[in-house]
Amino acid sequence: PPLDDELARSASEFETLDALREEIESRLRAALDAELDSEFRAAAVDKVVEASNVDISDALVDTRANDLLAGLLRSLEQRGLNVETYLQVTGQTPEQLRDTVRDDARRSIARELVLEAVADKLGIEVSDDEVNELVRAEAEAAGEDPDEIVAQVWDRGRPDRLRADLRLRKALDAIAADVKRIPAELARARESI
Repeated sequence: PPLDDELARSASEFETLDALREEIESRLRAALDAELDSEFRAAAVDKVVEASNVDISDALVDTRANDLLAGLLRSLEQRGLNVETYLQVTGQTPEQLRDTVRDDARRSIARELVLEAVADKLGIEVSDDEVNELVRAEAEAAGEDPDEIVAQVWDRGRPDRLRADLRLRKALDAIAADVKRIPAELARARESI
């Protein structure tokens, strides 16, 4: 069909094609901004990790890598895929996959250790109210009853895990807030030097 207002009305809640395009562009912009912010935050904590020279035992890396690999295999299985198909699609050998997972494990542990140290240094604490607020927000976003989900979290003894995650998130917020953003071109120029 032609791209016109009639198509916009029949395919969406919008009355005009321009309104539909604006909404799509807005969603894409928001998704891109979120992705860029996530990359910025990861780069910021990675620079702190780099500067801190965190030393992680191979046994700890192996344990985390095994957990990550098991999670990947479960995810593939839930999607009806097997590891052989995944390796073919990604163009990796089993050894390359294992190396990638080990690198991811080492990076995530180093990030956690640095964020824990930052949280300790800044005296970051997370209250029960903050945990409840997080659970409520996530429940509402998922279209679930916030009161019921909050009760489940406390009944199942999961608030400590959420508290720890929120504490690390606050530490990451503090790091990101202290880093001055620069244009991508300037960052690339710095890296090439």
